[in-house]
Amino acid sequence: MKSIGKILLLCIVLLAGTLVSGCVYYNTFYNARKQFQEAERKREEAENVAATSQKNRQRVFRYRDFYWRAIRKASIVLDRHPDSDWVDDSLLLIGKAFYWLRSYRDALLKFQELQDNFPQSLLLTEALYWKGLTLWASGRAEEARPVLANVGESADPQFNGKARLALAELEAEAGDHAAAINAYQKLLEARPKGLATRIWLGIGDARFHLERYEDALLAYRRVLKSKPKNKINFETRLRIGSILERQGKLDEVLGTYNRILKIKSLRSYEPEVHLKRANVYHLMGKQEIADEIYNEVIEDNPKTEFSSEAYYRLAMVAQTTQRDMEKAKELFASARKERPGSDVGKAARDREKDLVKLERFQKAAAKGKKKGLKALFNVAEMYLFNFSEPDSALATYRRAYAIADSLDTELAPKALYAIGLIYADSLKNQEAAEKTFRRLIGTYPVNPYAVSARERLAQALEEDARAEARFREAESLMADGVSPTGYLDILRQLPLEFPNSPVAARALYTVAWTLANRLENPDSARVYYQKLVDGYPLTEFAELASKSLEGDFLQAIAQSDPDAEPAARTDGASPADRGNEERRRDDESPPKN
Repeated sequence: MKSIGKILLLCIVLLAGTLVSGCVYYNTFYNARKQFQEAERKREEAENVAATSQKNRQRVFRYRDFYWRAIRKASIVLDRHPDSDWVDDSLLLIGKAFYWLRSYRDALLKFQELQDNFPQSLLLTEALYWKGLTLWASGRAEEARPVLANVGESADPQFNGKARLALAELEAEAGDHAAAINAYQKLLEARPKGLATRIWLGIGDARFHLERYEDALLAYRRVLKSKPKNKINFETRLRIGSILERQGKLDEVLGTYNRILKIKSLRSYEPEVHLKRANVYHLMGKQEIADEIYNEVIEDNPKTEFSSEAYYRLAMVAQTTQRDMEKAKELFASARKERPGSDVGKAARDREKDLVKLERFQKAAAKGKKKGLKALFNVAEMYLFNFSEPDSALATYRRAYAIADSLDTELAPKALYAIGLIYADSLKNQEAAEKTFRRLIGTYPVNPYAVSARERLAQALEEDARAEARFREAESLMADGVSPTGYLDILRQLPLEFPNSPVAARALYTVAWTLANRLENPDSARVYYQKLVDGYPLTEFAELASKSLEGDFLQAIAQSDPDAEPAARTDGASPADRGNEERRRDDESPPKN
């Protein structure tokens, strides 16, 4: 009997030890999971609050400490209890924590360890999903695709939809927006739980990139109806404002931003919204109101990125509109001092330095023809490359050429070549560019710049031929009675592929004319007319587009016969007919030497 009692006692002790040991394993993992959950909560909280104060800026990185604590506690399970039931849970938790800490190499090691050592784990699908995200985040998108596709085809309802969403987002990141829309819409048909906001946001963004603005607005409004979190709510409303701005509906843009200010949950974003409002007033030509808003932002948000940006925008107005360089330097200095380490602060510092340098070159250029010639070239280069002012650069290069030509220096062909490049690449005036390059070749035939000019002419001729072929392809589809959607994509893409071709302006005009007259979409037509005016201001098509943008002309078109020709035309020919006429004239004229 005593022996039986001892055996029973031993069994009880062993069982109790096992239970205690199991509790230790679980308690250790439980504490790790608790730290991870707190990290997740703080991260999501940080993502949904604008960094408008020191407290909020600190919050952005505070969650990182909790991820590290979770990693340390979960690592105890791996080190001290390698045979426990919580090893695969710990590996997954550590991998996810490393992912959010952007330690992608360490994260991949943990996901792979779980995959290799626990092939039957119930957590394997989730681990593969996070492995795919980590590969993508670490710049290995092609490796991520098959991993995510595998999860997307799984029977796991929690992660197959998320994996398919990630694949759609991969398509969008790769620039294939049509494929992305298709993937989003197929996923939408499956009605995955909790993903509607991101799906509609992805559809909206893809349509935006394809310049299908009205369709994008519909998608963004579906995002807002899905009751998104604050950050997505705010960013979606900004996207809506951006589209309306592109469509020239500035009053509606203001209405969009003013509505944001009335939403209590978005109050932390107020400074950014006010900056957006000020920019709209600037576009309206109401600079006094814009200046007032900028100064209010500066006063209400000292030493922040917002006050820095407000100073920066005031400085840009002083430089580009008012041409007051001293005032601009002072304002750029203020922008730099407000937030030196921010992107805006760094940009302000660079602008401030450039203005000082420009002033020095301008003083040197004023000293005399020969001594100031090199400085004049420096001035022109700064206007072109530092300040993106091609008109000012062109005028300066012309002055430089006149001086260099009178002095018979080697700088004369350099100035001519620069003038040709500005006409070709910045002002999109191929006729003036070709004339300048031919003048360079005729005057300085053996100069290295003349050699480059010959290469540019040959390249332009080749690209012109390819662009012309693409336009004729679209024309053939138009002549065959194909739906406009069948040829508009060709015409939209043409200026992107051949921006320096004379056909690019004609393509944009045809797109705008078709949208206004065939598809009765004056808002989208206005966008393309404006693109034409902005991108090719010196072409005859830009003149026609300017007339179309005046008054209520587009509205009148939308209300008229969709097969009628544009009112801006006086010869009764469609854009395609105009192109045929131009080609006939070119064929009848003698070839240029």
